[in-house]
Amino acid sequence: MMDLIIILSLVILGMFIGFISGLLGIGGGFILVPILIYLFDFMGVSDDISVKMAVGTSLFVIFLTSIAGAHKHSLNKNVIWKYSLILGLFGILGSIVGVKVVVDYLSGNLHKVLFGIFLILISLNIIYSNFKDKNNLDMINNIINTCHNINYKNVGIMGFLTGFLSSIFGIGGGIIVVPFLNIFLKFPIKSAIGTSLGMMTIISLTGLLGYMINPYPFDYNLYNIGYVSLFAGLIVAPIAMIFSKYGAKIAYKTKSEILRNILSIILMIVGIKMVI
Repeated sequence: MMDLIIILSLVILGMFIGFISGLLGIGGGFILVPILIYLFDFMGVSDDISVKMAVGTSLFVIFLTSIAGAHKHSLNKNVIWKYSLILGLFGILGSIVGVKVVVDYLSGNLHKVLFGIFLILISLNIIYSNFKDKNNLDMINNIINTCHNINYKNVGIMGFLTGFLSSIFGIGGGIIVVPFLNIFLKFPIKSAIGTSLGMMTIISLTGLLGYMINPYPFDYNLYNIGYVSLFAGLIVAPIAMIFSKYGAKIAYKTKSEILRNILSIILMIVGIKMVI
């Protein structure tokens, strides 16, 4: 009975993550990680392990979904691979450092609190962005200027930071990189999203492998390799990829301000819940 409840929970989670990802244009790690933490706690996994397992499993899901997304955007010529590779290569370094910090230095409770604070900060940033001049944002979105010389220092720092945060919090990093490419490097929004997805495949794979190679006893309930639950990941990821299409369809019919408000509310609620 317990196994059935867990499987049904993972199926519903995959549907929800996919729908939200398609609707709001995010990787879903912000929502996936805290829910997986509670699910693993329900399965009897200790606090210290459940957070690490949730992050590692989230990176597994993000890796699979970002491959599909990057492929689709690449066919539409929305991926500028030289930027994806540079961001990804520097992101590898950040991922290695982030995994080391999580496995060796962060306790489960501290990890939860830091993740909650991070979600709250992202939520506040989204709320702030809604007050910006919409005309200026629309103007930026229409600028096509992707052939200028690469500022390797800034792109490298952004890649490292994204890889670091990705491996600590189990996120894809798109919510950080897309605004950077769109606003500061003048990428059209579709190219920013596509290029971010290309980067995410590299960074999420690095973080995923880092969690896999760190030793943790095999658990038949988790069906894990290291700190990655294949049992949870292989249920959530395919369903998420299917349902992301439905979220995307609704997104086309909904104002962007409403979508950002929905995202900010979700992140704020989850963040506060994890901090307290």
